[in-house]
Amino acid sequence: MGTSKGYGGSVSGLVPSWVDDVAPATTPGQSGEAGQPSNPSSDPNSPNNPNQPGQGGQSGQRPVDNNGTAKLQPARTQFTRFARTGSRSALGRALSGYVRSGTGGAVRAARRMGASRAAAGRLLGVIRDVQRFGAAEVLRRLNLNGLAGRASSEVFMALVEFVCPAGGAIDEAVARQAMLENVIALAESGETTFDEMTPEQMNEFFLDFVSQSIEGMVMADLGQRGVTIPDDVDAVERMQTELHDFITGATRGRLSDRLEGLPGLTDQDIQGVISRIYESAFEIIAVAGEAAQ
Repeated sequence: MGTSKGYGGSVSGLVPSWVDDVAPATTPGQSGEAGQPSNPSSDPNSPNNPNQPGQGGQSGQRPVDNNGTAKLQPARTQFTRFARTGSRSALGRALSGYVRSGTGGAVRAARRMGASRAAAGRLLGVIRDVQRFGAAEVLRRLNLNGLAGRASSEVFMALVEFVCPAGGAIDEAVARQAMLENVIALAESGETTFDEMTPEQMNEFFLDFVSQSIEGMVMADLGQRGVTIPDDVDAVERMQTELHDFITGATRGRLSDRLEGLPGLTDQDIQGVISRIYESAFEIIAVAGEAAQ
């Protein structure tokens, strides 16, 4: 897909003012504009606040989970069994255990997705404004006029740096990778131009990002150590496909109603929508995992 393109010009109205989980994304030569993210440590609801339950007190440090690394071990054990055998029941136990005990429940699991929730807020803000003002106006505001009439994947690729600024933390890498994979999937899907995308298609792109980011965090938490991955490349690909299908299958079609009335949402409204969507997604995944056992 090539490299993402830069952007410039005013982004007022396109950057949710509530985003507080990662460093503010600024356009070249700009800083301190209204609507830019606030200090992450100043918001009591920010997952990066050192006073938030389960969070580390050092800047840039985030524990693997809110209850201690040992809480993830049972889920890792089941994930290893799934990796070796392809057992759907083992995958179900791994995912339900990951949400219920490994992270401390759906709310805590969602809270840990700080960078992904921030990225989701930026992405949903863009989609909202497309529905409000039209694609041409949004591209003009983002100084992407040259992409008018171009494929939707090209436009979203140009937005990667805005939606998911590069960072060193694991959750920032998860968010960025989720966005890139989502763009690639869009390019392979027989896409339309960005201008021709319907609200339903844009909402689906957003919800696909949510599921991709959750999948990435699960792999980072359960697959980073203590898991024996098959040597067979085909087996690894099957494992990843099954995990993706499980998470996407559980959440697809179950969250779309959370985006009703999107054009009328304020930036603060979007904050609540993002939190509820991630919490609901983790709860749905846990329930689906329990049903698969």
